[in-house]
Amino acid sequence: MKKILFFLLFIPSILYSGDIKIYEINGVEIWSGERVIDGIVVVKEGAKLIIKGGTKVYFKPFDTDGDEIGDGELYVEGEIYVYGEKDQPVIFTALADRVEPKMWKYVMVNHSRYAHIEYAIFEGAFSGLQVHFSKAKVRNSIFRNNIDGFRFSTANIDVCNCEMRENKYGIRYEERDSTGIIRYCNITGNEVGIFPVTKAEGKVIFSYNNVVQNEYNIRMGEDQKKDLDFSNNYYGFTNERGIRKTFYDRGRDKNLSTVKIRSFLKKKVTLGEDKCQ
Repeated sequence: MKKILFFLLFIPSILYSGDIKIYEINGVEIWSGERVIDGIVVVKEGAKLIIKGGTKVYFKPFDTDGDEIGDGELYVEGEIYVYGEKDQPVIFTALADRVEPKMWKYVMVNHSRYAHIEYAIFEGAFSGLQVHFSKAKVRNSIFRNNIDGFRFSTANIDVCNCEMRENKYGIRYEERDSTGIIRYCNITGNEVGIFPVTKAEGKVIFSYNNVVQNEYNIRMGEDQKKDLDFSNNYYGFTNERGIRKTFYDRGRDKNLSTVKIRSFLKKKVTLGEDKCQ
């Protein structure tokens, strides 16, 4: 196993929840280099965490409740700014020789003032990044080898030029009162590319994404009662008949709602950070 040179420092308080250490950030903290999280880090309301490009955040695998999901997490109630760079991304991963899904829990942004994520990699988590009751901008980031790559509910999101691959669910969401857009992303090689679970009304727009080569490009959840329009994306086919074979909706199960595509792209979308201006 790689020797880690920098450990979690400058946390003003350490609490315990059962056998789990909880580290609280109450002011402004800046991370760089390599950090190990061996419990739960909470960015408290009013606090701010800034993570510089090239930082590697390692979650030490541990499972206190025996549910086969790692308990390490970064929980944000305040603000988080992840300033990765193209050649120096910020990496959130497991402290292990071989990284596999569920080795740590998630980066959770919940009832937060604001989250800015740029050039980050999330891997080996139960759910790489979750955003709830918060405003978040996510740019130029990779979600790979997780159960859920990116997950949200009741949020205002702007996601652009990202890649969700080799997850069980590339994007999983309960829209509820969410608004925003997911655009110019590659959603590929997942079991399910896009998974609307429940309470979606199409207020979050998916547009100009490559949603291809997933076991199912889009799968409707059993509790998603309303039909949804996923027009203006590329699904790997130039005809609607071929595209519909990649969906799991009412066409396969009469109890599910329908994926609508009033229009679709016939060529693969060219991505790039310039698309996010």
